[in-house]
Formats: sequence, structure tokens, C-alpha cells
Amino acid sequence: MKLFTTALFFIFLYTGYAFPSGDDWELRKDRDGIRVYTREREESGIYMYKVITSIRMKPERVFEQVVDFRENLKYMELVDSLAFLDHRKNERYINYMRLDMPWPVKNREMVMDMKVQFSPDSIRLESDDRPDRIKYNEDIIAVEDFHEEWIIRSFGENGNTQITVTGWINPGGSIPAWAVNMFSARTPFRFMSGILKELTKE
Repeated sequence: MKLFTTALFFIFLYTGYAFPSGDDWELRKDRDGIRVYTREREESGIYMYKVITSIRMKPERVFEQVVDFRENLKYMELVDSLAFLDHRKNERYINYMRLDMPWPVKNREMVMDMKVQFSPDSIRLESDDRPDRIKYNEDIIAVEDFHEEWIIRSFGENGNTQITVTGWINPGGSIPAWAVNMFSARTPFRFMSGILKELTKE
């Protein structure tokens, strides 16, 4: 898998391919009931992503799977190391993640701080990076521009739950925006596919 990722990275690095930009959400992937949209952030040129899907299951069960970080690790693109720093069940989850980037790009590391908010009809998860929790290391670059929000809510009368995820990740360093954008639809699609796969095992 990592050989494939490395090859894909360099194919697009040398061809100079880039997705078209724009202010509105653009559908990039629509498969297996999962739709992934992207749009450009003016601040960095990095694409934001939005993922929408649904499943016939209670929101609480979906939430439980989303915060099962250890089980979900295999669906996290490029993440090869995960450590739990501070977990307060149903309130806040702070994790350290290390990203194994394709050579010769330097690896990345990030501390993700996820806050949870329950309301009568939905569960909201909001995550940001915490570079202040990372010690400087010249051999690895700390991610300092990450944000993600999950809205998990009931809808309809058939026990369905809609999942909407929006966010972005800017790995920093010298990687050009167009190269980062190559993964802006694929990475969230893979993760969401994994979440649904775990849920439907039951």
C-alpha cells in the first residue's frame, strides 16, 4: 500500500496535475453511498473536504465507532503511530499521531484535540491541532493547520443516521498545495468507508 502511495505521489509531482479550484463545494467522489466534496481554502490553497453519508443505526453507536481510535487506525491514511494523551469519555479525546510520508518528504506528527458536544438530536465532534503539545524535532514536521467537524444526527423515520464531516489538513513544509490536494477526497473517503465497514460488521 505504501509503495502504491509513494508511486502515486511522484506521478502527480512530476506531471504537475492539479484539481480545478473554486469557492463552491465540488463533488469529487460518489461511491458506496458516500459523497466527498472539496473546495479551496483561500488562506493556503489546500482543499477542504466535506463527506456526507448515512447508515441505519443509532447516532450513539456511530459515535462509539468514530472514537474507537485504535480500531480505526488501519483506515487512517499514512498514520503509522497513535498514542492516547488524554481521554475523557464522551467529552474530550486528545491523541498523538505520526504520519509516515513518502520518501523523500519528511514525516509529520500531530496532536489532535477532539471535543464532544451532545444535543437532543445530534452529536458534534470538533477537532483541532495542538502544536503546543509537541516538542521540537528537526527530523519531523509538526502539523499546525488542521481542523475537522463531525455532525452525527438522526433523520427520517427509519432509524437512519446522517454523518457529515468537514475539515482540512495542511501538512506544512515544502509540499505544494496541489500535491496535498491529491489526497483531499481519497483520504476522507477511505476513513469513512472504514467506519461504515466496522459498523456493518454487526
